[in-house]
Amino acid sequence: MTIKHTHLSFIRRALDDANVLVDDVQERTFPGENWIIVYVAPESFLVSQSLAGTIERGLNSISDSGDDAPFTVVFRAQDREPEENASGSKGGRLADVKFDQLIQLVEARSRTSSALPSLEYIEDPRANLAAVAASRHQFIYGRRGVGKTALLLEAKRLAERRGDVTVWVNAHILRDVDPAAAFLHVAESVLVGLTKYSGSSGASTFKNVRVLLERVAGLLNSGEFDEQIAGRLLTNLNEVLRAVLRHNLVRLDIYLDDFYLYPFMDQPKLLDYIFAMLRDCNGWLKIASIERLTRPFEPSTKTGLEVPHDASKIDLDVTLEDPKAAQLFLEKLLSNYTAAANVGRPSRIAKAEALGRLVLASGGVPRDYLTLFASSIVVARESRLQAQQVGREDVAVAAGRAARVKKRDLELDVESQKADSLVTSLESISDTVKGEGYTYFRVDAAQKLSAKYETLAQLMDLRFIHLIQAALSDQHKSGVKYEAYILDLSEYTDVRLKRNLQVLDLEDGEWSWRLAGKAKTARKLTGTQLRDLLRVAPLIDLEMAIRNRQ
Repeated sequence: MTIKHTHLSFIRRALDDANVLVDDVQERTFPGENWIIVYVAPESFLVSQSLAGTIERGLNSISDSGDDAPFTVVFRAQDREPEENASGSKGGRLADVKFDQLIQLVEARSRTSSALPSLEYIEDPRANLAAVAASRHQFIYGRRGVGKTALLLEAKRLAERRGDVTVWVNAHILRDVDPAAAFLHVAESVLVGLTKYSGSSGASTFKNVRVLLERVAGLLNSGEFDEQIAGRLLTNLNEVLRAVLRHNLVRLDIYLDDFYLYPFMDQPKLLDYIFAMLRDCNGWLKIASIERLTRPFEPSTKTGLEVPHDASKIDLDVTLEDPKAAQLFLEKLLSNYTAAANVGRPSRIAKAEALGRLVLASGGVPRDYLTLFASSIVVARESRLQAQQVGREDVAVAAGRAARVKKRDLELDVESQKADSLVTSLESISDTVKGEGYTYFRVDAAQKLSAKYETLAQLMDLRFIHLIQAALSDQHKSGVKYEAYILDLSEYTDVRLKRNLQVLDLEDGEWSWRLAGKAKTARKLTGTQLRDLLRVAPLIDLEMAIRNRQ
């Protein structure tokens, strides 16, 4: 049977987003059943299979056939002539086609979105899912890749299972419009969600929602609105929403993802609009962002959401202060992918020192960890014909390549002029620390109030520098505290790395120390040994280090 154009377009878009090439799509219909068979390349089979549920839900939501029969989506690998190995050699264990599927699966599913959820949600002990479900406006803060979107998506899934009305908005699509226009887009999404929720109800309460939706949609289509019109609309919006969104009746959750991408100076105004719309309603904002790129409140005009009075904060920022806990969580996360690809446990694929270095190279950030793992397999296969396992140096090379991607992300996260300034600051700090013969350093906690510390904090948010200890006492000066940091692995894995550079590494969740370029210098560090080592690390004056380059 020929598949409907709308269904075919949806399937192709969903698989295109995952870089899966579709060879053919067929439909089989039986009494009470609709089956979709999708033929893909063998190397894409595993990724495609992981998207079956997402595609089924999408097809069921757009179906206009009037048939209550739900869709079932299955995938088949399209037979192709096997390609001859260019080298004529079978290759080592890592050359198995299953590892191609694993790499593609990681690439497709490590970056979550509302259209492409994570392979399986694994709750991080640092990310309290129950807290996100609270009847409270919330900011969920964390660096790129720590799991903010995955947490919001899981919270949304559970909210929908409870029967809540949910609205998902990514701030990326709003970044080029002013706060009034952005607010109207959010308001329209809320009214659309409530209209769908009401179904065929003829109650006056929901009739008012539909009338207001037409008004908002008309304003957006005409483009004839400004802050004054949006402000006057607020009263009507709040009145209508208060009649619907009541405790123990209807609850609304608005998930605002990647909020840091919305212009920094306009953020309080947009939040103020949405906050006013939801005033005294059973409706709650869940905002995922990077804290130092977020301005939730403007004190001079009392505009926006003030933490902790109007909203609470959930901090997902991962550091290397507890590397053992980080490694346990990350390997558990990775095990889902290796099990799906049927390639065994992570410890069979990578050596212990490589798994430890993956934690170090990623700074404990899940997305970086997964993508570095996949990239390390590629590096191992490129460097050795009979590669059996990923080694420590494979991770180092992969980290160097990943640095280019992180710098590209930097240009997306902040304005180009500021991005250039941050890159220059990174080079200055990195050169200063390595010039002292180290890869790790201290900063006096007293510098927290300086503008240069804010630069350091932004570099940490953007994963170029990682925190090791947040409170390191001075052995000789009572009350003096330091913070200890380590440069990202990509900053010191260059082939020109000089000898005698003091390097910290991780293995099995434990810190070790060694001198670069000298064999048999590595030694494991206990908690007190690490503390003592950090106490004699270079003390970097941020004002001097950054000023010298700018």
